[in-house]
Amino acid sequence: MQIKMTKILLIAPRGSGASATNVIGGHKLLTTQALGELGQRGFALEVLDTSGNVTNISPWTFQFNRLARFLRVIWGVVTKIRRCQVAFLILAPHSALVLGSSVWAICRMAHRPLVLRPAGGDLSLVYAKYSAMARWLAKRTWMRCSLVYVETRQTYRDFNHLPNFHWFPGTRNVEVPTMVGREEVRKLIFVGRLHMTKGLGEALDACRHLPEECHLHVFGPGMSDTNWSLFEAHPKATYGGVLKPEEIPRVLNEHDLLLFPSYYSGEGHPGVILEAFQCGLPVIAAKWRAVGELVVHEQNGLLVEPRSADAVRTAIERLLGDPDLYRRLCEGATRRGEEFRSAKWHDRMAADLRTLQQIPRNDTANLRTGTLRANMKE
Repeated sequence: MQIKMTKILLIAPRGSGASATNVIGGHKLLTTQALGELGQRGFALEVLDTSGNVTNISPWTFQFNRLARFLRVIWGVVTKIRRCQVAFLILAPHSALVLGSSVWAICRMAHRPLVLRPAGGDLSLVYAKYSAMARWLAKRTWMRCSLVYVETRQTYRDFNHLPNFHWFPGTRNVEVPTMVGREEVRKLIFVGRLHMTKGLGEALDACRHLPEECHLHVFGPGMSDTNWSLFEAHPKATYGGVLKPEEIPRVLNEHDLLLFPSYYSGEGHPGVILEAFQCGLPVIAAKWRAVGELVVHEQNGLLVEPRSADAVRTAIERLLGDPDLYRRLCEGATRRGEEFRSAKWHDRMAADLRTLQQIPRNDTANLRTGTLRANMKE
């Protein structure tokens, strides 16, 4: 019997272009990836855009936009959900209690399964800060989604007592026209939002005394806490502006080493690290949260202590003085990048979504307990 095409209501931030108030980050890239990967696998997707101009604006405007966006999204779910077989919600972990619970309730009343994809790696931290009442509500709403895909192994371990939680790592599928044969470090790169907790200051300080032939190029949108004075009269660093997502692989491929000394609280599986690996580019990164799930010390990069420009500088100097180590890291980066190619992971997601489609709409037990595909739990 032929199964008709599954229509998915994708509730996620989309955003059509970068601006001072619309920063294209990991959440929106997840939306783009879901549209492409699931569309290629025969799903029809209707997008309910949850994005809004919420960056670099006044607190009052932020709160007003937040409320207006919430009401718009809820009304959109109410009016669209019955035209779809499955709802798929991508959100920031801090939005799970309010937005996630509200969407879950609507899907529940409409007898539609809801798949939740919290972006980043701080779901456990957010949940740990819940009050007793918030935990009670969470356990009866968004934590009972048919499937919850968490990005990091640590988050999965924190919730693996729940059968509907599955590990689904960050993925990329970078195609580099010409893979560069790298022999030594000359061009260093920093890519990301220019939050100071992303390690921008440490990267700049570490590169002040690079050898004459070396240089650091910084790309990314400025944020409210960006200290632009760090670039003034910097002898070895240049700010190159904001890259479009499709430009990042090409620019990475033109460099030799990615600096990622981030200690950002919500760090999960940074997409730029995966893209760098798939370009054969090793990484100097901080030992911070789930970054160590990607960067294996002395295999595809070097891990250093967070908040330490001296540690970053020492790691750079080590690679400058040891070309053999650098070449081994390049080879390891390429191998590691292949492990996170998106195809196999989205094949599994597609199988899960088709399974959800076949559950009778009144089979509330399956929707409540999330007893789907135990073999997915790794």
